[in-house]
Amino acid sequence: MEIMHVTAHIAVPLLAVAALVAAPAAHADDASYLAQVNAAPVAIPVADHIKVTSGHYVCAQLRMYGHTGTYRAGISPGDLVRQLTNTFHYSPEAADVQIAAAQSEICPDTLGR
Repeated sequence: MEIMHVTAHIAVPLLAVAALVAAPAAHADDASYLAQVNAAPVAIPVADHIKVTSGHYVCAQLRMYGHTGTYRAGISPGDLVRQLTNTFHYSPEAADVQIAAAQSEICPDTLGR
């Protein structure tokens, strides 16, 4: 009986620590990204869910660039502006808004790259 009691005293704190480690970072979320994009003075005439998807795409591209440091496996922020402008027909200002919002709200780990 005492072995089970000791095991419970060890297991409960370990589970609490595991839950904290597995919890996502509180600084990054889609709602704050969307609020920042929608508050910008530049119009981005697409549905909100597409804006959010675009923000995650921006982060994925920037992270690939940051891991490789090359243009082949990822995209630099300057190339990403050109891609959003050419592919999605955003204005350069709209692309800048989405990149800045994505970096501050969804993927701050890409800032300074």
